Amino acid sequence: MRPPFVLALSCTLLVAACSSAPTSAPAQTASSPAVIAQANKVAVLSVATAPEVKYVQAVLTPTKKGDPQTLTSAPADGMAIFQVNDVANADYTAVISAYDNQDRLVMLYEGTSTVALKKGSATQAPAPKRVTATVTVNATPTQAVSTTFTATLGGTTLPMTVSGGVATVTFPAQPTARGLTVSVTGSTSDGQTSQSGSATFNLTKGGATVPVTLGAQPICAIVPTTPIPAIQGRGDASPLTGQSVTVRGIVTADYQSGLKGFMLQDPKGDADPATSDGVFVFTGTAPQTVAVGDTVQFSGNVKEFGTAPNTLTELDTLTNFTKCNSGQVIKPTQISAPFGSLERYEGMLVTYPGTLTVTNNFTYGRYGELGLSAIGRQFNPTNGNSATLPGLDELTANLITLDDGISAQNPNPLAYLSSANTRRTGDTVTGLTGTLTYANGAYKIEPVGTVPFVDANPQPATPAPVGGTLKVAGANVLNYFNTFGGANDRGADSDYEFQRQRTKVFNALHGLDADIVTLMEVENNGDSALNTLVSGLNATYGSEVYKAIQTGVIGTDAIKVAMLYKPASVTPLGSYVIDNNSVYSRPPLAQTFQKIGGGTLTVVANHLKSKGSCPTSGDVDTGQGCWNQLRVQQAQALLNFVGTLKTRVNDQDVLLMGDFNAYGAEDPITTLTGGGFVSENLRIPAPDRYSYQFGGLFGYLDHALASSSLDSQITGITEWHINADEPTIADYNVEFKNTMGCTASTCLGVDLYNPATPFRASDHDPVLVGLNLVQDSPTNPTEPLTVTATGNASVTVGQPYSLSVGVTGTPDSTIVTWGDGNSSPVTSSPIQHTYTTPGAFTITVTATRGAETKTATQAVNVTPVSTGTGKLVISQIFGAGGNAGATFTNDFIEIFNAGKAAINLNGYSVQYGSSTATAFTSVTILPDYVLQPGQYYLVHEAKGTGGTVTPVADTTGTIAMSGTAGQVLIAQQTTGVSSKDASAVVDYVMYSGQSSTASASRTGNGCSDTDTAADFTVGPVSPRNTSTPLNVCP
Repeated sequence: MRPPFVLALSCTLLVAACSSAPTSAPAQTASSPAVIAQANKVAVLSVATAPEVKYVQAVLTPTKKGDPQTLTSAPADGMAIFQVNDVANADYTAVISAYDNQDRLVMLYEGTSTVALKKGSATQAPAPKRVTATVTVNATPTQAVSTTFTATLGGTTLPMTVSGGVATVTFPAQPTARGLTVSVTGSTSDGQTSQSGSATFNLTKGGATVPVTLGAQPICAIVPTTPIPAIQGRGDASPLTGQSVTVRGIVTADYQSGLKGFMLQDPKGDADPATSDGVFVFTGTAPQTVAVGDTVQFSGNVKEFGTAPNTLTELDTLTNFTKCNSGQVIKPTQISAPFGSLERYEGMLVTYPGTLTVTNNFTYGRYGELGLSAIGRQFNPTNGNSATLPGLDELTANLITLDDGISAQNPNPLAYLSSANTRRTGDTVTGLTGTLTYANGAYKIEPVGTVPFVDANPQPATPAPVGGTLKVAGANVLNYFNTFGGANDRGADSDYEFQRQRTKVFNALHGLDADIVTLMEVENNGDSALNTLVSGLNATYGSEVYKAIQTGVIGTDAIKVAMLYKPASVTPLGSYVIDNNSVYSRPPLAQTFQKIGGGTLTVVANHLKSKGSCPTSGDVDTGQGCWNQLRVQQAQALLNFVGTLKTRVNDQDVLLMGDFNAYGAEDPITTLTGGGFVSENLRIPAPDRYSYQFGGLFGYLDHALASSSLDSQITGITEWHINADEPTIADYNVEFKNTMGCTASTCLGVDLYNPATPFRASDHDPVLVGLNLVQDSPTNPTEPLTVTATGNASVTVGQPYSLSVGVTGTPDSTIVTWGDGNSSPVTSSPIQHTYTTPGAFTITVTATRGAETKTATQAVNVTPVSTGTGKLVISQIFGAGGNAGATFTNDFIEIFNAGKAAINLNGYSVQYGSSTATAFTSVTILPDYVLQPGQYYLVHEAKGTGGTVTPVADTTGTIAMSGTAGQVLIAQQTTGVSSKDASAVVDYVMYSGQSSTASASRTGNGCSDTDTAADFTVGPVSPRNTSTPLNVCP
């Protein structure tokens, strides 16, 4: 390292004995001193200077004989250069003085050395030393209340001594400088700043004596106080919980209008990194007049707010409140990621200097919260973005929540909105500063001032180009239902909501403008919902651009897959094909298309089993969501189905589209790629490879998988990020929003719905694929007509009997004759029938196509109902439906026939009361339905926005139940009972201890009935309905 000050002599230094006046060297260009000396035949003196040096003086005195000569220079580019003419060869004493200004008031460097000068040579002298001097500080006047004084100069603070009313201290060996500032603080016996003052001065070589005038500062009454760090302690909870303390601190944030309190921080702290210097002060309905920077003193009670161990230390019940002074400043404490030990900062003013990325906006509209990540957008570890994708623990450790300083739900206006009236995931904030609090099991930063968000992920107006001459899209349309209020309702709750939903869906599909569109989550009510979709979409074009593949009901689920196409672009070849394998939750739909004047491909729309509605055993979540084994089985069945499709049309080009409910590196997808399909999503850059957000983690559930022959014909793929990045509050639902259609008392929140855009049309991003199809000659399919019938060998009278029917060859009609004089057309499989009399019957299924007929039979023995009585019990209760973090969207009450005989529910009702209620006024009347022994019955109640869709209800009500505690009963009357002990009450349960992810369930799968608390356990939510297999009690 070069020293800050170096003397170098080059060539011959000539000093004229007759001259004593300073001479400055002319400005030099970028040449070395030696070059200058040689070129001009003169001596050159060069001195390397530090950046703060602005003026250099050199005094050269011959050691034997001669007068001194003074030279000066203004440094340029870190070098002072002097030219000297007619200097004799000799030894010289060189005294170098460097200053910060031409006035030579403050000398910074000084050095003396002997140099031997000789023509044609260069000599370098030792570096001079930094000049230091003594600073003496005298501060007056001192007051008796100030018991200690300190002085701070630069980064050094020293105690002062007081004598004769003067506080004095000496700072030895201080580097000389211009414009230094010394600050003096006087403190009381309890550490308050009672006096302060400062002075600015120049420190020269001779030192400085600095007078400081002290001014008095307002202080609080001097009484014993408890330091805030002592209140916080070193653990998660305060060691002083329940005690009354007197505290003093500086207000760092005032949230009394939103959180009913303010943040208070000890300005000095205790120098223990394990204890927090801040605390939340709860004022509730007795707010105090405070401002940021106020010093306040008061007495209050120490409390842990919340349920242990997830609590926040706070002070409440304030008395003797005093504002002592104002204008004080607390410097934010810097925190860093991973955020693994934030308890030590609870209640403090903190700042994160780096960039945080929005990775969770699910509860943004409901609670004003945003999940921020220190490692960018967070991806599900099983998405397969890279081999080093962080695990769940690392992801969680790098996540922190930004709150809005408001505890009320559905805030309006909503904080942090962008100019586009949204706040998308992927947006960023750098240098976030706020106070750290703890609530709902998470550390949160409450804002102070404006949060500087950057719209780093703007809304994409159109999909990215995919090329090609043919486009295929896959779009999940989020429960597109045109019926409202029924037992199977999953979509819009009213026509008003439905029109809002339709508008968004049409905007999205029009924006995709694909030639073939696969749809997921269309209501499975024949083609009624589908036809409203295609007609409405065509209306946006002004002509009949699309047609729908008309399939009627597919399978037994409330939703189905569907397909649209542009007749101007493609022509369907043969009829559609549905794989009726019972392994599917929603059977896939296949259709072969030929591009007008071009090639052929078969498109398959898919929607595999969801990751929700988890069982308590068996196919549970082992890292890839619940039902992963079933999804693998469905993928295997799909490969077999594709094999028949290829043979059927003599064409190998197959494109699998849809919501596979599996991320990119999960078993169902690797099963398909292992079976010869290519994941086209892998063409998308890893940072953009997502279509869904869940729990703040991203990944792609929506896939495009091409057969190997088709892969080379694909020109591009994109996931149009119009949904997954958007907050849920921007969707069509009106719950909790201050808008038309919302009629509850909670209609307070902002409505971000924008009918002019496609954004938040669904919860999944659509996928768009471009192709250049190679022209080929497919075979127009003519499959052989076949029929199969499969069912159980026995059933009890009154129990639904389920028959699985499989057909190929597209029959004109399929009829099942049950053997008891009844028959039914087969529109979906499985098909059900209830026998009313015992006996041995032969079921016959007949399929006809033109003059061709095929039959299949199944024998069934119908046994009589065993003697006994029915017994209705409440088997499961869930009151947290739709809450933040909830498993499902609906509250529900599940009832069960634990007896030996069927019971008609006509005349019965389920009723709800709060945990303290005596009379029951919330009633849901049960319909005319015969509940068999061992059969469950699911009653949906009030619906919220959190959670996934609740399994299909058998009937619905509107009761808003408590998510933690309440009372539920079954009554054999349709009006509210006055007491749980009323004679009409059949079963009664008081529940408590629930959460957003836990329900109260009767043990023994509903059979336990000891009338004690042991009959119920609190555990994972797993609703059952009438389609659940019977569980007849012993």
